[in-house]
Amino acid sequence: MSVQALRSSFGNNCHWCGLPMDFAEPRSKPDSATIEHLNDSTLGGVRKQKHRRLAHAICNHTRNEFKLQAERNFERWIAERLELSRLFGVADRSAAVPAAMPAEMSPAPPVAPAEAAGEPPRPAPAAVQSGT
Repeated sequence: MSVQALRSSFGNNCHWCGLPMDFAEPRSKPDSATIEHLNDSTLGGVRKQKHRRLAHAICNHTRNEFKLQAERNFERWIAERLELSRLFGVADRSAAVPAAMPAEMSPAPPVAPAEAAGEPPRPAPAAVQSGT
């Protein structure tokens, strides 16, 4: 399905921010309309037409960056959890969490902003800051 076909179905505004998109060629500007795959195939989704929408190039790119950052943070948390389990001698991971196990090894990871997880904050691209 093309950008123009999706435009006729969903209109001129970005699926994420709701602002109007630029449909002119070339489609390399931050406000250019791009096809957004709501269920990303790299994360196990199936690319079907019903899962496609239009989004600004910058919104599409930024959403993907945040998803990748979250995946990296989760992988880091799992590695730390496994290391702590080795240090504290937790052999059976299917058993209930022992009372003496540190909070860092609890079944749910702590929710923390990216800065606290060691990721430096990223400034918005110049095109987004200036509004162009």
